[in-house]
Amino acid sequence: MQIRTFDELTPEMERSRQLVNISAFGTIFSRERIADMRRRKAVADYVGVCAVERGEVLGHVAVELIPYDFPDGPETISGIATVGTRPDVGRSGIAGKLLREAHARERAEGRRFSALWTNRSWGAHALYEKLGYRDVYSSPWALHGTPRRPSHAPGVRPARRSELDALDRLHDAWAAGRIGYCRRHPGSLSSAVRFHYVDPATDLLVYRHRGTLAGYAQLERSPRRVICGELVACTSRAASSLVAGVAGVSGGLPYAFQHTVVIDQPKLFRPPEYLWGKTSWYGMMAADLGGEWSRPQAEVHFGTRDPRFLCLSGDRF
Repeated sequence: MQIRTFDELTPEMERSRQLVNISAFGTIFSRERIADMRRRKAVADYVGVCAVERGEVLGHVAVELIPYDFPDGPETISGIATVGTRPDVGRSGIAGKLLREAHARERAEGRRFSALWTNRSWGAHALYEKLGYRDVYSSPWALHGTPRRPSHAPGVRPARRSELDALDRLHDAWAAGRIGYCRRHPGSLSSAVRFHYVDPATDLLVYRHRGTLAGYAQLERSPRRVICGELVACTSRAASSLVAGVAGVSGGLPYAFQHTVVIDQPKLFRPPEYLWGKTSWYGMMAADLGGEWSRPQAEVHFGTRDPRFLCLSGDRF
């Protein structure tokens, strides 16, 4: 078995890489998106590594470059993404070899920490722990599970494509002074729209007060529920209006809020109207690329239990 970078794949290998990607995640990490991330310096120079045997890709790992504000200052971390292997070679050690290769490359680049998102109920969780990752964050939830008449949400409407860069700037200004995922690569939201991860007409609500942009909410919608994991609001009026806007677009479906949105605005999600869940199976793990640490040590270093910690749905990778 050989380990190759994304750029070292032949066209035939690229097709088998896409097959691994879609079988693992139901989507494809396309070359067009990779080029866009390279332009924005949002991915490692080598993009990631692939396991190749007999001309076919058996597994892959990509490495994103994530700005992170630690309690002791800002730093770029290695965001481990698209960890996938072909189903017929699962549990054969391929993922571990690829992750060790990625870790070695990241250490050589001077990056000290890596993070990834996973589900604690998956078998891969044990592998990540073996490689030094520790659970550092699991999203809280606030669920409104009963039907509700559409709420009046003055100033709230669907976003427009012309507003995307302004929403990025609003996020960065609003997040200043916190810790965690406070800064994003310029053009992040426009990129998400361009590659069909976000649709402004259905997945973004904006709030304007007297013509001035003062907040937005990002939604994940399905025929069965609505989830808001990103709500940025400059005022309490903006926050309450956006919560009402989420209720309105739910159309009577159950809807929920997650991530630090829930912690930031607890008065908007009071029981008994909302039911709170402190954690979920899905969450973030972090590793010290220079040594071992415990879960409490990792939590302290990443600041995930600090009330200033910020993590929204757009910060998952």
